[in-house]
Amino acid sequence: MKRMVMAGAALCALSTAAQAQQDEISPFALGEIVVTAPGEGAPQAGGSEVDQAELQRFNRETVGRALSLMPGVVTGGVGARNEQAFFVRGFDLRQVPVFIDGIPVYVSYDGYADMGRFNTFDLAEIQVAKGFSSVLYGPNTLGGAVNLISRRPGAKLEGNVGGGLYYDRDMNDEGYRASVNLGSNQGLWYAQLGGSYLDRRHFSLSDAYTPTAAENGGVRGNSYNTDQKLNLKLAYTPNATDEYALNYVVQRGEKGNPPYAGSASGVSVRYWQWPSWDKDSLYFISKTAFGDAYVKVRAYYDTFRNSLFSYDDATYSTMTKRYAFKSWYDDYSYGGSLEAGTQLGAANTLKASAHYKADFHREHDNSDPVQHFEDRTYSIGVEDTQRIGARIDVVAGASYDRRDGRRAEDYGSAGISDFELGKASSFNPQLGLFYKSADDGNAYFTIARKSRFPTIKDRYSYSFGTSVPNPDLKAEYATHYQLGIAQAWHGVQIDAALYYSDISDLIQAVSIDPSRCTDSGSSCTQKQNVGDVSSQGADLGLRGRPLASLELGGNYTWLDRRNVSDDPEIRKIRLTDVPRHKLFVYGQWDATSVLSVVASAEYNADRLNTTDGRRGVPSYTVANLKLSAALGRGLSVEAGANNLFDRHYAYTEGFPEAGRNFFSNLNYRF
Repeated sequence: MKRMVMAGAALCALSTAAQAQQDEISPFALGEIVVTAPGEGAPQAGGSEVDQAELQRFNRETVGRALSLMPGVVTGGVGARNEQAFFVRGFDLRQVPVFIDGIPVYVSYDGYADMGRFNTFDLAEIQVAKGFSSVLYGPNTLGGAVNLISRRPGAKLEGNVGGGLYYDRDMNDEGYRASVNLGSNQGLWYAQLGGSYLDRRHFSLSDAYTPTAAENGGVRGNSYNTDQKLNLKLAYTPNATDEYALNYVVQRGEKGNPPYAGSASGVSVRYWQWPSWDKDSLYFISKTAFGDAYVKVRAYYDTFRNSLFSYDDATYSTMTKRYAFKSWYDDYSYGGSLEAGTQLGAANTLKASAHYKADFHREHDNSDPVQHFEDRTYSIGVEDTQRIGARIDVVAGASYDRRDGRRAEDYGSAGISDFELGKASSFNPQLGLFYKSADDGNAYFTIARKSRFPTIKDRYSYSFGTSVPNPDLKAEYATHYQLGIAQAWHGVQIDAALYYSDISDLIQAVSIDPSRCTDSGSSCTQKQNVGDVSSQGADLGLRGRPLASLELGGNYTWLDRRNVSDDPEIRKIRLTDVPRHKLFVYGQWDATSVLSVVASAEYNADRLNTTDGRRGVPSYTVANLKLSAALGRGLSVEAGANNLFDRHYAYTEGFPEAGRNFFSNLNYRF
């Protein structure tokens, strides 16, 4: 009742107050990795970014939800694990690794990172490179890279405090969140602190959902999650060019795993909970200038621990069935990179980098012995930018990557044994041509060959009896061709790109004979190199103000992926999880000098979820609405609705998303 009163007060305040314009939040420049050219207006080839103001405007609290604001990026879900995922021009987050300030944070075992566990409250911006990405990122950037840029304070004291409440379609309490950011820049040094707590007790399904044996509708069973995060940065800045920063990020989470609620045959209903999803990242970044040259050092130590409990039934109280278990992961990675750059003249910049990453995975179920897995990955790269005249830049780069398997243990009836180990290497050249069409625009044509090594999980996982290992997996390769422009024209910002990717040895979970898996009650898959795939598409983003009080914008993505393998059997394998069309549109009406209304909608075409075509989800359109107001002196209030028309939709068959739900937020910035 108390929260209902708070929500009512917030809505009343909206009638008399409105949103104040926020000062720009400074990004942590040391954490950025971009393709740069001499002079001003350095080009980005088909990349996208979204800053904190946009994240707040559309109420995107997790990275998984935030990325769908960009052209060429669609939100996905790993329903069986209750994970938020994304696809960049059809490439998943194993193929488009996630970084925090240029430090790799994807889980060493499977290359994934649940984007629902990464919130956005402490970020300055999110940068996404598509296809053509700087070789300075290091290995495994097959389809691009996602870089989460933290904040850097600019004033002696600055910060913000925020809180929010969640409600279902009947305005019943669903949870709350709170966040704080504090920063101080004292010239010689600065400090930045971010903290957040998000508690979602459940979410509710659409009224259009049809109940099944495992899900009766209304409150989605086992749909809770709690996430805590602390981000601390301390930096020494002795002069205008040098900077030395130490960062520590702590994440603590737990979540339920809503059971399968679909109608496909051969899919087991799992009663899973994740009592812990804990990640720690300690990293150091420095930049030291030597005249026209510089050296940048990155070093990191990253840990990931989680626990997964499988229960007998929806009471989540007993573990007596054959499929019940307790599983623990204990992973860690360490490594670093050395980057150096120099001006070889007024029109030429040369950069080089070397990367090293050691990955360790340890797992066991119940009282079973611990299995150990180890990989080592190396990369060296060089990138040269040559300016020709006042408007043309040529960027050439190449990297050599290598992965060595050091340890991989199997556990069966005979005890611990060793899997087959292997080594893999790749060479990745790229070339970009940029034409500066205006002070704030450029056109570009790029070619890039990229690769990704299969992860430990790709090669060795049984996936709880639903998969068969494949130690012989080869690396994936993609050659990307891209033509695009970013330009303001008559007050409208236009970002457009045409692209084609030739992909070889694509890795995908392939449906195989169920008798090969130990879990006979579920579908059976194996990670395989499915052959050659062609991927072509177009991105279009528009933004403008037809009226002083009205901003309109959005983006459209068209993607056509095809299996073009020569082998007729392999060619039967369907490509999964990515819609052919995505459209995002929005409008912001500044009704008065103090009140604004933001409406948005997103359409996704249908998508398949299995390579045999048996499971998939239909197209959907979801609309959102938010009212924002400023109360003065840095205080603002918001209220709104997600899935305004209560549509029933899903990213994965049998795992429906939330129906209509409401929120109210209170924010103070100083």
